[in-house]
Parts: sequence; C-alpha cells; structure tokens
Amino acid sequence: MSKGRPTAGPFQPRTIACAASRPSGGAWQRWFACALALGLVAGRLSARAEEVLTWEIDLERRHQTIEGFGASDAWSAQFVGRWPDALRERVAELLFSRDWDAQGRPRGIGLSIWRFNVGAGSAEQGAESGIRDPWRRAECFQKADGTWDWSKQAGQQWFLEAARRHGVETFVAFVNSPPVHQTRNGRAWGDGGHRSNLNPDRYEAFAAFLAEVCAHFARTGRPFQYLSPVNEPQWNWSRRNGQEGCPWTNEELRRLVPVLDAAVRARAPEVRIVLPETATLDHLLRPMQGEPLASDQLRELYGNRPDAVHRLARVAPVVAAHGYGTTERRQHWLGVRRELGRRLRQEHPGLRFWMSEYCILGQNHEGRLRGSGRDLGMAPALFVAQVIHHDLTLAEATSWQWWLAISPYDYKDGLVYVGREPAPEAVRESKLLWGFGHYARFVRPGSVRVDVRATGNVPNPETDGDAPLLSAYLQPQTGAVVVVGVNPSDRERKLTLRLADGTAAEFRTYLTTEVEGENLMPGRPLRTGEAWPWPARSVVTWVMAKKDV
Repeated sequence: MSKGRPTAGPFQPRTIACAASRPSGGAWQRWFACALALGLVAGRLSARAEEVLTWEIDLERRHQTIEGFGASDAWSAQFVGRWPDALRERVAELLFSRDWDAQGRPRGIGLSIWRFNVGAGSAEQGAESGIRDPWRRAECFQKADGTWDWSKQAGQQWFLEAARRHGVETFVAFVNSPPVHQTRNGRAWGDGGHRSNLNPDRYEAFAAFLAEVCAHFARTGRPFQYLSPVNEPQWNWSRRNGQEGCPWTNEELRRLVPVLDAAVRARAPEVRIVLPETATLDHLLRPMQGEPLASDQLRELYGNRPDAVHRLARVAPVVAAHGYGTTERRQHWLGVRRELGRRLRQEHPGLRFWMSEYCILGQNHEGRLRGSGRDLGMAPALFVAQVIHHDLTLAEATSWQWWLAISPYDYKDGLVYVGREPAPEAVRESKLLWGFGHYARFVRPGSVRVDVRATGNVPNPETDGDAPLLSAYLQPQTGAVVVVGVNPSDRERKLTLRLADGTAAEFRTYLTTEVEGENLMPGRPLRTGEAWPWPARSVVTWVMAKKDV
C-alpha cells in the first residue's frame, strides 16, 4: 500500500477505557457493556479481515469485440491546437500516448478513437452567430460561394495529426449543423421547432459538402473511417443552446441518408456512415412524449421496413447513441442498458452499439453527483468507470466515447482541463482522465469481452451502488487477458481471481486512487488464488500478459 493512502475500512479501532480489575457494585454494568463492545468490534474486524471476494474468468465464454475508446475535439482543440508546442504536445501526450515512463507508468491514456468536429461556420460569423462563447463556435471549410479553405480548423487539424502520430486507430468526422450557408435561417442552430434547419433544397449540397470533406482528408493521408452527419436530432436546437446544432425528424433522416450514401460512394467510398447519435437511450428504444417525430429510432431507422437506413451500402451496421438522462436512478440506469442489449441481440443481431457520447450532465447516481462544478478528484472517475462497465456488460457496447477531451469549463465534461490562455499551469489532469485510461489504455481494439463471474458473497450491483465491478477482456492475437475493476466503496476489499480452466497466472497491476499522483500507478502483482488488497475508492487494471499491452 502506497504511502499516503488513507486506511480503509468501516470499523476503525478506537480507544475504549475499561477497568483492569473486576468491577464491583454499580460499575458492573459499565464494565460488561465495555467488554461486550470490544468483543463486537474485534469480531467484526476479524470477519472483515477474513472476507475475500472471488471472481472467476472464463476465456471460452466470449461476447462483443471492442472497437475502441475515444473522445471528441469539440471545441477547445481549435484553440489549444494553436498553443506553443510544449503545451499542446503535453495535452496530446495525455490523451493519445501509449508510451511508458521510467517508473513503468503510462504517459497517457492511449485513446484509440478520435472524433473530429466538422464545423458549420459560426466562428466566421462571430457575435452575429448568436453563440456568445467563442470557444463553442466552429469554422467551416466551405465558403458561401462554394469555394474551399482547407486552412480552416487549424487547431483541430493539429490534434488530428497528433493523434495519428501517437497511433490512434479510428477517426470519426462528426457534424452538429449543416454549413450556415445551407440552413434555413443562415445560422448554425434552428428556430426551436422539430424540423431540420437544413434548407429543403440543399440536401444534395449538404451531402456533397460532407463527402468532399472526407475525400480531402483521405487525399491528404488523414482518412476518416466514419462519418456521423447528425447529432442528437431529438432536440429543438435554437439560439438558447449556445452551440451549433440541428434537429432532424426520422422522416428527414430517411430522406437525407440515401442522398449522403450516394455522395459518399462517389467521392469517399472507404467511409462508413454512423447514425443516429440519439440524445438518450430511451429515444432509441421507444416513442417519447415531446419528441414523437424523432424517437423510437431503433425501430424507425433500423426496423423491418423498405426505407430502413441500414439497407444502404455505406451505412455502418452500428447504432450510435448518447447516455445522457439515464444515470440518475439506478433502476433506470441498469434497466435501459439491459433492455438495449436484449433488443439488439433478439431483433438486430447484426447491429453493433456505440456509446458515442457521454459526460456528467445534470443529476446522476441517486443525486450524489451533479454535472456543474469542475472536480478533478475520484468521485467523477469512479462514477464514469461504473457507467462504462454497465455500458459494456449490459448494453454490450463495442465502442465508448467521451464528450470533451479538453475543457475550459467549470463542469464535469472534460478529461484534460485548460485555461483560456496558454501557460504551463493552464493544463490540468483529472482523475477522470486516468480512470477512463484503465479501459482506453489497456482494452485495445480487437479485444473480446469474456465472462467474469462473481462467486460467494460478492455484493450485488443491482441493489448496491457501492458494489465492486469487474469486466474481463481477451486479446486473441497475443493471449493477453485484461481485467478492469472498480471499487467505489469507502473501504478496502480483498479479492482473488481465478481462471475457469484452473491455470495459475500472475497479473501486473495498475491503480488509480484518491492519492495525488497515483494515476495508473504500477502496484502489487496479483496471483490467481491469492487474496489481493483492493484499495478503497479505486479503479484497477490487472494484465496477464507476456509483454506490455
């Protein structure tokens, strides 16, 4: 146990003064009560000390193949990407690096997916855009006269290059609004109604714009594998949202996607289209009051109908959705993910699920955690690690993507936090960054989730919000086994791992705890069958491999 970590455990020893000699008279009751208290405390401490939680890993029972973990460049990369080299390289290292320092600790979290925001041109409009915060505006590659300026979004392009240099595998171009010169109101947000802000006669122009952006980056050696043309189509995006955004009804999406499919096939045939970036999982699964024209999207867009979007050649067999609004109450949190996993297995077995955007927004975790207020500590890290666990194990997500990789805000929305002016102290790491890294850095693309079963008296996560969570992954090419564990409890636990086939193995250990600087820190190895002390309020990765992953 590293120096500085607080001693865990619900029963801390206390000094209880008892008479050394046998009491007499009225003191007898006090002596007896004191002795009884000491015995109860000692007994409970002993029971806790002997309690060992056991999980069994079955490498033969396999589930989804993981495509990767990522984050988006919105919106701060446009500014941070133009900072002095030392500062922007430090941010890029934290996000993308898979290197190790002299102490054997990862230098970064090794993201394997990077989302590039294709802007609509609100930045060129300045204050006239109606978006008050310049850091939430975005430039556009195309001018109103149809000519192109590929020097735009220079800061974002720098991070795109940095991601490639560090070995990021997958790149997604995503769109919040059509270009302002193609919209009904000449703005990058709508009028607050349900219909799309794209001019009805500009569908082909919008599709051509997106296809040419993808073609340009392919020609210049920076291809996108995926194109996401819409974002949270349920919301009636307007000026008050303070960012680029555009609503789309299901009918409008069924009109747009065939046009876009044709344009992509002609100009950027290697790109796959990802849809629908649904705002919540509930909008994916059922009709929603207030947004009836843009909900029930699993059925409306991927169901058994002739105009279903998945029938088109360049549409990826992926359903992408966001996790907002589903993590406040535990019953809903787990239930909606279990329902999605079941629906996909039974009704859409060929579809993969991407959790394509999440951050801590609004109320969460039975009111324990709110989105407002920056928090660089363990509370957000532990909560998000639990969200990822349930997305992977219940909804069987193949990809998990965070919202803002870089944030200047007083909000729980970033991995790396920055000030608005370049300075060494402007770059701040968060425990959330490193907690996410337990998945992103070690569960590499191509890993397969395998069964890990709790045995004995392991607390039930269905009813206990502080229950420990484990998920396990096999890298088929190397034989490496990665186990990620989350202990949100305020006390240390003891656990043991074993392999279902009885093989003895040793796991390297990496820990992130509340201790300052203890981020993906190498720890005490774990040997199968032996009790291992699992620190309170920690995220841990155990790696069984012949070489570093």
